[in-house]
Amino acid sequence: MCGIAGIFDGQIASEEYPAVLDRMAASIIHRGPDEGGALALPQLRAGLASRRLSIIDIAGGQQPVANEDETVHVVFNGEIYNHVELRHELESRGHTFRSHCDTEVIVHAYEEWDLDALDRFHGMFALAVLDTNRHRLVLSRDSAGMKHLYWAQTDSGLIFGSEIKALLASGFIEPQVDPAAIQLYLSVAFTPAPLTGFLGIRKLPAAGFLVADDNGVREGTFWTPRYSTDTPLHSEHEYAEEMERLLRAAVKSHLAADVPVGAFISGGWDSSLVAAFAAEQTSRRLKTFSIIFPDAPQADESRYSRLLAKQLDSDHEETEFRAADAPTMYRDVVRHLEEPNSRAPVLLFYQLSRAAGSKVKSVLAGEGSDELFAGYEWFQSKVSRMAHALRPITPKALARLALPYARGARAHLLLGTLAARDETETDIEWLRCMSPTINSALIHSDIRSATPDLRLLLPHQETIDSYRTYLDRLLSLEQHGRLADGILLEADKMSMAHSLESRMPFLDRSVVEFSMRLPSNLKLRGNQEKHILKPLTRHLPPEIAQRKKWGLQYPRTFNASMSRSESARELLLDSPKNGGILDRDAVEKFLNDKDGLNERSAYGIGSLVLLQTWWNEFIRR
Repeated sequence: MCGIAGIFDGQIASEEYPAVLDRMAASIIHRGPDEGGALALPQLRAGLASRRLSIIDIAGGQQPVANEDETVHVVFNGEIYNHVELRHELESRGHTFRSHCDTEVIVHAYEEWDLDALDRFHGMFALAVLDTNRHRLVLSRDSAGMKHLYWAQTDSGLIFGSEIKALLASGFIEPQVDPAAIQLYLSVAFTPAPLTGFLGIRKLPAAGFLVADDNGVREGTFWTPRYSTDTPLHSEHEYAEEMERLLRAAVKSHLAADVPVGAFISGGWDSSLVAAFAAEQTSRRLKTFSIIFPDAPQADESRYSRLLAKQLDSDHEETEFRAADAPTMYRDVVRHLEEPNSRAPVLLFYQLSRAAGSKVKSVLAGEGSDELFAGYEWFQSKVSRMAHALRPITPKALARLALPYARGARAHLLLGTLAARDETETDIEWLRCMSPTINSALIHSDIRSATPDLRLLLPHQETIDSYRTYLDRLLSLEQHGRLADGILLEADKMSMAHSLESRMPFLDRSVVEFSMRLPSNLKLRGNQEKHILKPLTRHLPPEIAQRKKWGLQYPRTFNASMSRSESARELLLDSPKNGGILDRDAVEKFLNDKDGLNERSAYGIGSLVLLQTWWNEFIRR
């Protein structure tokens, strides 16, 4: 696990390259505190830098890594879980290896298969390949979107990095607000790729790549998710057996490390299954971590996580989260988060990662299961079913007239869906967290004038064309948007803030592709979410196997305290009357709306607090 950065087609003096690379690498040292490496090639107007968190081949995995004649150089952040199989295939084709690290596999795979190599890498990664013979830079991000990679085209050259900090540290670009991205953030609570919130700074989408050479810059996609329509018929039992086999294999590959690997556990099915299979397959006593809520007993899951830890005989640690901790955490959290993003409980990710990062370098987590196997309650909500049934018979014009008068999240979701002109607009409405009316009122007029590209929220057309059922459509929206650019961004940034690598077996390519050929009735059946996982829960304590899903989320008391928080009011109302990001008068009215101080507006207040903190940290300064 590392942080990477670099420059290509630089328009700076030769002697400046080492200093620029040093600044970029120093800004992300938390991603790789163990060692650093850099390669400056002024004659090619290029350079690479890396900070390393040593997990595999500690002695021989220094970066950048080159081929034998030093014409191909690679820096890499992540893990390639099938690197041993790829190594054997490449050796059979005549390639010679000098180390056991997965980074060197990328070098030789690129030599052998060029860009086609990207689709062969099963893992989580953000990588950069510098091909000196072709004066070419290749950047890419893994198919699920677990790792992130940013880039910008500047007057001084193309720059890239694992974090936005690296780009800002280059000195080639000044932080400026991207109004369209901010509008999208307030609508859906994250910034979809390629947007970041910063004007001119872009992030690669999941499964995306970029090629820069003497012909310019082009982007593409190396893998597109497709739902299978020609799956051979299997019994439910056979599907469950395959699910268990694939998940066990994914957990085993994700345990590969030369250092101890721990696990996050919440007491739910996903993290519990990952931890249970890890405990069976590791030679070390598993170290487990969970978060507890002492001032919110109704949300506390410690009873279940302790039951699991006892069954696994794990070395278990708990860390506390209290609502009173939030004001002191926001600035550090936003500094590491870098993008406006409130789609997941980022403070909880941060607190849990801080506790684990002080003990281990890598943890297994259960992210991805809900989006693959229908683990969210809204997939079976009455609002969803009603909207789907009423859309064909409801006059859209009537729904649009009623929409401004909708009160409450469910009413707005229902009317917004019924008012949609087509399936594309319907999909966008399902992702919306804040209504356009509230969004427009709260944002400053300078930013309000921008027109966001709402189609960025939608999956690839090839994915859309492969939908078999309505559930496929809902799951695809979650995977493409909220998961890749919301949840996984927060998971990566919060863990790496504490030099901790978070591995996610449910997002192994084999499990993802299995989920896309699994019939919908084995994902959601009646009121049972993630039906395919039910047979696997025999490996868990009965209390966990029988409990209803409860995802990692802020306690309701936290939402209530946010709506009454004096620190939140002070932060939001301290914004300048002119030249800020929010309309201060509208925000004050929103805060004083006694009828609106419910859970929905508390969620909105949290999004505003994060946005204002982001603006103060990166733009206002």
